[in-house]
Amino acid sequence: MQAIFILLLFQLLGELAVKALDLPLSGNIMGMLLLFCFLLVHGRVPESLAFFTPKFLQHLALYLLPVSAGIYTLWPLLQEEGIQIILVMIISTLIPLVCCAWLLDKFLSKTKV
Repeated sequence: MQAIFILLLFQLLGELAVKALDLPLSGNIMGMLLLFCFLLVHGRVPESLAFFTPKFLQHLALYLLPVSAGIYTLWPLLQEEGIQIILVMIISTLIPLVCCAWLLDKFLSKTKV
């Protein structure tokens, strides 16, 4: 129960931070960042969280159901703008991928002796 409390607490803190600072970010993402910072500062993962997390991740597919419901409810928008949305998703994936690969190649070529 302590692990669920920790996760929900950081989700709440993320939501509050996003609202208070008027950030263009999801409260869930901000909560994950806050949890990550907490774990870095704390220096270790609390035992309850380390025990609970693998069991939680086994059911990750269930957390994707809202996405499926969103596709169902936004189907008219997807019919109109679907091609543009798919193109933006592909381009926004390829650009960072190519940049990271190029940078990695540059850094690795400098370290070779």
